[in-house]
Amino acid sequence: MFWLTFSPIAGPSRIFFSISEATVDLLLNWGPIIFLPTLPFVYLLLNTYHGFRKCVRIFAIVPVVATLLRLFPLIIVSPTSEKFHDIAVPFLHIGQILIALTGPISMALVSQLSCIWFPLHERTRSTTFAILGATSGGAIAFVVEPRLVSEAWHIPRLLYMHTGQAIFACILTLAYFPAEPPSPPSAAADMLTTSHLIHIRPIQRLKKFALDIFHCCRNLSCILMILSGAVMGGIFAAWGGLFATILAPLGYTEIEAGWFGFGQTIASAIGSIAIGYIADLPRFRRSFKLFILISLTLCFIFCLFFQLSVRTVIWPKEPILPSSSASIGVLLSIIGFFSGATSPLFYESLAEIMYPLPESLTTSILVYIFNIITLCFIAIAPNQYKLMNLLVFLMIGLCILMVACARITYNRKDEELRKCRGQENEISEDVNHI
Repeated sequence: MFWLTFSPIAGPSRIFFSISEATVDLLLNWGPIIFLPTLPFVYLLLNTYHGFRKCVRIFAIVPVVATLLRLFPLIIVSPTSEKFHDIAVPFLHIGQILIALTGPISMALVSQLSCIWFPLHERTRSTTFAILGATSGGAIAFVVEPRLVSEAWHIPRLLYMHTGQAIFACILTLAYFPAEPPSPPSAAADMLTTSHLIHIRPIQRLKKFALDIFHCCRNLSCILMILSGAVMGGIFAAWGGLFATILAPLGYTEIEAGWFGFGQTIASAIGSIAIGYIADLPRFRRSFKLFILISLTLCFIFCLFFQLSVRTVIWPKEPILPSSSASIGVLLSIIGFFSGATSPLFYESLAEIMYPLPESLTTSILVYIFNIITLCFIAIAPNQYKLMNLLVFLMIGLCILMVACARITYNRKDEELRKCRGQENEISEDVNHI
């Protein structure tokens, strides 16, 4: 919500702060720009002693500072003053940069969170809910903010609300956030929390980080899954912001486009939760590749129907299929459902393939490439919505080919199964001895 503060209310923001549309876009784009150099430092901090708790505390404190800085010009200068623009804009940029600094924590900790705190039969679902935190915040922002800020002079109430939210979350986090559960919920969690790597020196940790990345790059299946997950996330992140432009030639309003985007986000969340629950069932814990391929294929098919219902590079004047608000909404929701279904499976598949490397490593590489791809597509997007429509369709097809060529091994589950069997044998021997 904090990252998307000004984009859903771009018009009132331009009026209130006397800024251009390019400045509003930059306030949003600080997210992927700052993400790229910050992520390696977050990873190194995460793999220190109690590093997970350290990262979450930073995640709680920094947004408080950022939201207060965005609010500061309203306290010292009247919005009607001639100096307000010159004072407010630098504080807005600093605040958005600080919020962007927490982006790697939000995105790179999801797999490690599920490993430390949740047992095997809950792991995919916990990863799903961790991913959905940021997704649901964005969906709420696009629906709530335009209604809360119907006029430009309503913007201060939004900034005050965000500051209150940040302070409330910070108080809860600082009041109680243990580093780990009383006992490890799995063998992988035990290995992660007792790893010797958390006690080594920073220089050695940096060398180990580089060596681990090299190991990931040598694994073809890991590379294919990372690229597939990053392409899916990046293309949909850039495409979702273009619905108003894509659908305007067909007579749809910005409000309708906003509801289409909201519906797609909610459907994505439902898809993630549904597939997370199924993948945690004992029968399907080794079916990640099958579920990903089914979801991508269905996403590809319904994306084809959407392409036929709008203008693209191939048919720039009139779409082939007739459309209505209901049909567009249903198509985008189904696309969102199946694209969201793949998200937790990519994270968990990578953790399985590269075990015993830390879960945060593959997650960090995935979200790093995800942000690079997002930036690339954002650069393509202006005045190229017809091309973007076609690229979304082609990229889904490319992801299907990459996943089909990948081989998902369940190294983490195999190791946990071996340890469980070893413990059962020890118990049986003790009973026989008694």
